[in-house]
Amino acid sequence: QTPLKKTNALIAQMGITFLNAYVPSALCCPSRASILTGKYPHNHHVVNNTLEGNCSSKLWQKIQEPYTFPALLKTMCGYQTFFAGKYLNEYGAEDAGGVGHVPPGWSFWYALEKNSKYYNYTLSVNGKARRHGANYSVDYLTDVLANMSLDFLEYKSNFEPFFMMISTPAPHSPWTAAPQYTKSFQNVSAPRNSNFNIHGKNKHWLIRQAKTPMTNSSIQFLDDAYRKRWQTLLSVDDLIEKLVKKLELNGELDNTYIFYTSDNGFHTDMRSTDLSCKAIWSGSVGCLGILLFGWFFGFFLTLQMLVANIDLGPTILDIAGYDLNKTRMDGMSLLPLL
Repeated sequence: QTPLKKTNALIAQMGITFLNAYVPSALCCPSRASILTGKYPHNHHVVNNTLEGNCSSKLWQKIQEPYTFPALLKTMCGYQTFFAGKYLNEYGAEDAGGVGHVPPGWSFWYALEKNSKYYNYTLSVNGKARRHGANYSVDYLTDVLANMSLDFLEYKSNFEPFFMMISTPAPHSPWTAAPQYTKSFQNVSAPRNSNFNIHGKNKHWLIRQAKTPMTNSSIQFLDDAYRKRWQTLLSVDDLIEKLVKKLELNGELDNTYIFYTSDNGFHTDMRSTDLSCKAIWSGSVGCLGILLFGWFFGFFLTLQMLVANIDLGPTILDIAGYDLNKTRMDGMSLLPLL
């Protein structure tokens, strides 16, 4: 059972799944910064989710943003670039230029102000604030991102290559499902693996201090959270299906690479703790980024080799024909594997 049946059929079963894909930092903003820059946190200097920690700060904007891989795609490779969704946690902060700041390298910019929401949010639409309310038909963020993405594919230039980055907050909290999916997966609960609710003796001190056994209310919270996340992913699954069908209708599917990734997320089954560390490309169960850039081979393949989110940028630049020796990225291109 999975909330991503369409994504699995359209991407994972048609491509390559990396089973051992990780993030250098299991914090949201540092991890996103690593995806964009291809660098470890000690090199891009985003250390937490605050402005003081360099998350979307003026220093980040000055030192790192001009050299992200989408910026290089646009300025050096002639790509039209599209962003929609959650950027960095502090994006839109007044002390960092507000929503009027559009990072270099983006031809079309539809970015969420601040952190994850599903309703009652503000988008920066190419630097202009657009406020959304709580009407499902026009405001539910996952669907709004899908519609913006489809519009781009409909009206973009056909004389330039394109790159899209669609960054859905789902399945991030507050886990607000679309109305038609609120009753889904009623029998689903958090996995009960062998180390579920087991005290982490002889483990790291942070794990040892977890309360074990968990209270019934804590276990109920984990089950509810797990179920709600699956419910939010049903809308992401719809988004993927719409995009793939649109590419096919446009006759562009066979000339497009698609990377489906997660960023990092909670484990709900490990020694009474939540550890955020795992990311999987092409067919994962957590979606904080969909990068439309290419289509994998016509057969299903899994790879065990260790890869990281810092490898995304170098891989995509390599596909575009950019000389990676001109970058200062820590990641490596996975194009030879693909």
